[in-house]
Amino acid sequence: MKPKSTIAAIATAAGRGGVGIVRVSGPEAPQVLQALVPDWPPETPSHLLRLSKIVDTAGELLDQGLVVFMQDTRSYTGEPTVEFQCHGGPMVLQNVLDACLDAGAHIAGPGEFTERAYLNGKLDLTQAEAVADLINASSEAAHKLAVEHLNGGLGKTIERYRELLFQAILLVESAIDFSHEEHVYQIEKDEILRRIDEVEVGLKVLRAKFDQGRRQREGVRVVILGEPNAGKSTLFNLLHGTERAIVTPVAGTTRDYLEEEILLDSVALRLVDTAGLRQTEEVVEAIGIERSRALKDQADLIIWVMDQSQPLLEESEALLAELKRDLKRRPVLLVKNKADLPVAEHPEWLSEFETVSTVLGPEAPEAGNGQEKLLSRLAQKAQELARAEGVLISRARHLQHVLEALSALGRVRQSMDLDMDFEILALDIRESLDALGAIVGRVSTDDILNRIFSEFCVGK
Repeated sequence: MKPKSTIAAIATAAGRGGVGIVRVSGPEAPQVLQALVPDWPPETPSHLLRLSKIVDTAGELLDQGLVVFMQDTRSYTGEPTVEFQCHGGPMVLQNVLDACLDAGAHIAGPGEFTERAYLNGKLDLTQAEAVADLINASSEAAHKLAVEHLNGGLGKTIERYRELLFQAILLVESAIDFSHEEHVYQIEKDEILRRIDEVEVGLKVLRAKFDQGRRQREGVRVVILGEPNAGKSTLFNLLHGTERAIVTPVAGTTRDYLEEEILLDSVALRLVDTAGLRQTEEVVEAIGIERSRALKDQADLIIWVMDQSQPLLEESEALLAELKRDLKRRPVLLVKNKADLPVAEHPEWLSEFETVSTVLGPEAPEAGNGQEKLLSRLAQKAQELARAEGVLISRARHLQHVLEALSALGRVRQSMDLDMDFEILALDIRESLDALGAIVGRVSTDDILNRIFSEFCVGK
C-alpha cells in the first residue's frame, strides 16, 4: 500500500552553506506549498523554479528563495513534491521545516523519500540501495559501482534471470499438461534445462565476484599484524598521514586495534592496526592479542611487519606458516622493517611471501628506506583485490539471495536427473524466483525494508 501521509525534512547536510533545501512529499504537498507561498500561481508548470517569498502559517516572512513544485509522475518519490531552496543557515531551514509541519506535513524518517520512490515503482531495491551508496562513496571505485547500480545495471541483470525462470515455469506447466506425450516431454525438458543453465552460470559469476564488489563498496580491509615493536603502528601512522597510533619503545603499547579509512591511489582501504602478537600474562594486552588473531580472518590483505634484525618468536612462525598455507585465499605482504640493521636468521620458506624491505619511522634515512616501494606495492595489491568487470553484487544481502537461488536451482537439476514430478520442479523454480525477487524488491518484507532504509540520512 502506498503511503498516504505527507512528509518533510531538511535535505541538505547539517551546517551553514549558501543554499539549503527543505523537501516535502505526499498528497498534501500542494497545500503546504500554498500555505508557505500564498501567492504561488496555480498554473505554474511542474519543475519550474520561481523566486518566492516563503512565510510561516501566520504570514511572517521566513526567507526568500527558489521554490519548485514537481508533479507525482515526474518527481523522485512518485508523489507531489515541493522543494524550498533557501539560504543555507540552520535557523532559516529549521523555521521553514517547522512551517511545513504546521501546514500539515509530518517529519520524515531516515531514507523515507527513497523508500517512497521504491514503493511507488520509481526505483527497484538495488537502485534504492545505490542512492545510499552514492552518498557514502569515499572512493572512485565505490562511486562508479553505486552509479552502475543506480542506473539499473544489477536490477536489469536480475530481472533477465527472473524472466528466464518465469519461462521455465511456463514450460514446466506445459510439460505437466502434456506429460503423456513422450516427445513433447523431452522437448520441454531440454528447454527448461537450457534456461536453468543460463541462470546458474550468471549467478555463479555474481557469486564469484562478490568479494570484489564488496571491496569496491566498502574498501579493501587491510590488517597489520606482527610482533611487538616491529613497526606496525609506525606503518599505520605513515599510511594514515597522522600520529593516530601511539608509538613508543615499550613493547605492548597497542592494547586494542585501531581502524581508519584511507585512500591510497584512489583505492579505499579499511586499515587496521593491531596489538603485537606474543605470549603475555597481562590481561588487557592478552585480550588485544586475541582480537588481533580474530581480525586476520576478516582481512582481505594482511601486512605482516617483522623486525628483520630479530629472530621470529615461535608463535609467529606458526601463524605465518598458517598464512602461507592460505595464500590463495588471503594475500600477505611481508614487510621486513629495520633493513638498515644486520639480518637475523629466519626460515627459508618466508621467501614464499611477497616481501618489501624498508626502514620505518621518523629517523629513517631519506634515500633507500624502501617506503616508496612499500606504498606502491600496497596500492597495487589493493587495486588488484578490488578490480572486476561487469555487473557486481556488493552487499551481504545480495550474496545471501544469490546463494539461495543457486541452491534451489541445484535441486531443480537434481530432480530432473531423477525424472521426478514436474510439480516438484515448479516449487524449486519458484523458490529461486523468490530469492532473486528479494534482491530487486519484487518479494520483500517490512524487516528487509526497515533494515535497508535505516542506513539513509534524513531528507533522502
